[in-house]
Amino acid sequence: MALDYRPENIKMARIEIGKYLAADTRVCGGRLILRGSRILVSDVLELTQAGYSPRAISRQYRGIISPDAVREAVSFTSRGIVTEIGHRKSAA
Repeated sequence: MALDYRPENIKMARIEIGKYLAADTRVCGGRLILRGSRILVSDVLELTQAGYSPRAISRQYRGIISPDAVREAVSFTSRGIVTEIGHRKSAA
């Protein structure tokens, strides 16, 4: 039996993780996002690695996400509960 991967036959899958994280095949290609937004967890992680505090990140996104959401994203990824892959640079 052949598998049928036509878009009309693929079921939407939404996974909610914790209080603030989600992955939805219809949003951002299924990448991990902060609930209620299209803000990628990988983008938030890059900002934290650059030294921004959760409060500063929340302000940068004009309050669309809360500092608690940023903390949860950092906590879950640092503890290995979820894995988020950042933007990959192509080899030149």
